[in-house]
Amino acid sequence: CSRCNIFGLRPVDYTDDENMKSLLLLPEKNESSTTSHCSVMNTGQRRDGPLVLIGSGLSSEQQKMLSELAAILKAKKCTEFDSTVTHVVVPGDAVQSTLKCMLGILNGCWILKFEWVKACLRRKVCEQEEKYEIPEGPHRSRLNREQLLPKLFDGCYFYLGGSFKHHPKDNLIKLVTAGGGQILSRKPKPDSDVTQTINTVAYHARPDSDQRFCTQYIIYEDLSNYHPERVRQGKVWKAPSSWFIDCVMSFELLPLDS
Repeated sequence: CSRCNIFGLRPVDYTDDENMKSLLLLPEKNESSTTSHCSVMNTGQRRDGPLVLIGSGLSSEQQKMLSELAAILKAKKCTEFDSTVTHVVVPGDAVQSTLKCMLGILNGCWILKFEWVKACLRRKVCEQEEKYEIPEGPHRSRLNREQLLPKLFDGCYFYLGGSFKHHPKDNLIKLVTAGGGQILSRKPKPDSDVTQTINTVAYHARPDSDQRFCTQYIIYEDLSNYHPERVRQGKVWKAPSSWFIDCVMSFELLPLDS
């Protein structure tokens, strides 16, 4: 069923409140109360709803072709990324560290090679995306979204220290938020009891690593002069911004060298 997560569980399975349970168990309109059992969403399933396209790093000629395709498919084409975007088109066959592309990954959009646009224009239909999807990070992220799993930085807090030139601070804040993380306005104190007793865990960290319990990151830019003292203490770890960007691109909470 459409309201199940990857484990086949429904919202009702997560509440102990009897009133809430009875509300969640009410049959929906046009639905008999004998719903079939949940199954994990088929990965090839298309998302219902309108197509919203955006190009990242495309040449002006490629942008023109993307506009033609939007007209043929009656899709919307954006110039700025927003939460309605469903397809991000990149020029080559590799993922890019542009803000649009990274926001697309964190939102579980299709990240597609430009070949997809050409194929659609040739046949004047929306071609199946799987064949043109950029593998690894974008693919992992899309499945994560389809299976209704938590976002990449779920359970994580970030303090951005010093100045950021390579990826501006505003962009990093957008990425943290899009990834389900939260921004700290004060630098976390590793030796504070309050900090260390926060009992959230990072959902996407490797289950066998101590990183699962690290929920607060002090992020600094590798290229800047700001280098906070080394921290890897319980819930608080220090990490360079290049690590953060690599996590986004690969859609993984990557291990940090100790």
